[in-house]
Amino acid sequence: MALKARRALASQVRQRLRILISTGIYPPGSRLPNEEELSATLGVSRTTLREALQGLAEEGLILRRHGHGTFVNQRPPQVKSSLDRNFGIGELIRATGRTPGMRDVVIQTQPAQPYVAARLSLNPQDEVFVIERVRLADQRPVIFTIEFLPATLLQAASYELTDLYIIESLYEFLAQRLGLTIHHGIAHLRPLLAEAWLAQKLGLSPGAPLLYIEQVDYNLEQRPVLFSQEYHVSDAFEFVIYRRGPGES
Repeated sequence: MALKARRALASQVRQRLRILISTGIYPPGSRLPNEEELSATLGVSRTTLREALQGLAEEGLILRRHGHGTFVNQRPPQVKSSLDRNFGIGELIRATGRTPGMRDVVIQTQPAQPYVAARLSLNPQDEVFVIERVRLADQRPVIFTIEFLPATLLQAASYELTDLYIIESLYEFLAQRLGLTIHHGIAHLRPLLAEAWLAQKLGLSPGAPLLYIEQVDYNLEQRPVLFSQEYHVSDAFEFVIYRRGPGES
């Protein structure tokens, strides 16, 4: 089998195994069947199966113990993200084999507070759409987000507030519906402790550690079009940073 075709098949096998794990056929802590049995069940060669299992191991979904077998990880894998790449939250969650979701969605129009207006280069009291959502990974709350869009963006394109309720990715909405491409974002990160209202939204105890990310996204004309505040559950994410050495220009 050609390398490209084998890799495509291995990707399909990984997805099938993710489904078997997420639906409880192979629950956390359970041992997977041996390679001979599992390859026969999935109808693929052991070479393809090994490639698929290696991918799942790199994601943290399974653990391979030499001489003992392959086990489903007891601890849910973290969403791993490089901080120098700007992805939508749903895409990040889906990349780990988990299913993204939302709950407690609240969308409203309100005058921009000075702090928000400054980040979106608006005049004080200009209207903004405010979108609050609890983001889920396999039904587990992992992020609470508050996103601000200048109301003029949607009004100019004749979109209504209700159009935002069914949107998973604002990046896709901006690109596909409004023709706006996000060129880059500037983010600020800091740790904080969850206040009672925030802990309740995320199913945590008050005082639980969170990672707060505040970001302004800019379009190709270098104009700010989206301001977001994200409260990340600390054990649900791992962020990777590429840091240049003194010898790299």
